[in-house]
Amino acid sequence: MRKPTEYAKQLKRMYSIEDGRLKGEGNWEKLPLFWFLLFLTYKCTRRCNYCYSFNQVGNDNTMEMDENTFSRLLEWIPEVWKANNVKVNSIGFLGGEPLLRTDRIKKVMDSVYKNTDGMQGYVNTNGDLIDSVNWDDLEAIQWMTTNITDIGIEELARRMKIISERSNVIGQTIVAVLDDYNLERVLDITKFGIENGYRLRYNSNLYRGLDTEYKERLLKKYHMLCDLLENFIIKGYDVHTTFLLDTLIPSWDIESSPYPCGKRIAKVYPDGTIGPCIRDHSLKGGTIFDANPLSKIQCDTFHFDHKERDIPDECRVCESKTACQGGCPHDKLLLTGTRSGKSVTCDIHKEIIPRLRYLDNLKK
Repeated sequence: MRKPTEYAKQLKRMYSIEDGRLKGEGNWEKLPLFWFLLFLTYKCTRRCNYCYSFNQVGNDNTMEMDENTFSRLLEWIPEVWKANNVKVNSIGFLGGEPLLRTDRIKKVMDSVYKNTDGMQGYVNTNGDLIDSVNWDDLEAIQWMTTNITDIGIEELARRMKIISERSNVIGQTIVAVLDDYNLERVLDITKFGIENGYRLRYNSNLYRGLDTEYKERLLKKYHMLCDLLENFIIKGYDVHTTFLLDTLIPSWDIESSPYPCGKRIAKVYPDGTIGPCIRDHSLKGGTIFDANPLSKIQCDTFHFDHKERDIPDECRVCESKTACQGGCPHDKLLLTGTRSGKSVTCDIHKEIIPRLRYLDNLKK
């Protein structure tokens, strides 16, 4: 682990100074309320069949942001930050594989450091390039998420050890999309992650979303996962449930929705277009060259909020409403053709969210 950087010192000042910018309530004051999601390239070392980037019409693994668009991006991010009036912002690098262009990660973070109060920086990677990456380019990155894909746990451990030794990250997360292979070994991944102090994030395979047999296996495994996590908590391990399953925040008990979808997400694609949803790569609301940048990311269709008019009344009185918020609009659109109605994983989340809340209370 390297010494604290100027970036880290800037973030510490940003958290402590009261400047009137919008921030989360209570214990959530350091939760980012605005998310910059940068897809600087679709080039990748892999082609996973569950990847959002490659399951959209017209996308491939060759597109990369040109120099003119990238130069504009360096100006655009501070402009949006100034306009959004949010205190804690997060800037994430996704793809494709972002570690193919660490030089650009550095340039973005340098611009953020010079022109804003600072932002939480994170990288989502498959870790394939971890042995050859230029770590100086990643000096400002606080968080790194490694997708286990189909590699063995031993190789995952090696990669995450390299990250801990050579980077400035203060937290690492293991992410797994629960295809058939990872669903089978999810408990082993969990044991490794918890025992080594890593956070975990599991996503169901969206493209199997209405497969009844898959959903039954998924629910069964989620219950086994909760049993395992309960045992770890009893033993004194630090278990985190925020974003653990399907990007849920189970401990959220405030009526207002915590999800920034269609409101406070600035997602940028390699061609400079922008969209409102991390999962949907086909809907574009404008470009980073357009005036009034905040207006281009506003999209009612993707508002993830149980107070929306097309959410059923039963969702508004459900005990899990503040976590589920009626379900992800994108998932409903993809699998049912409409954003109205209950969550496509309602039956699963009705059982699992109360269990995750129980785990949080058990920790306390």
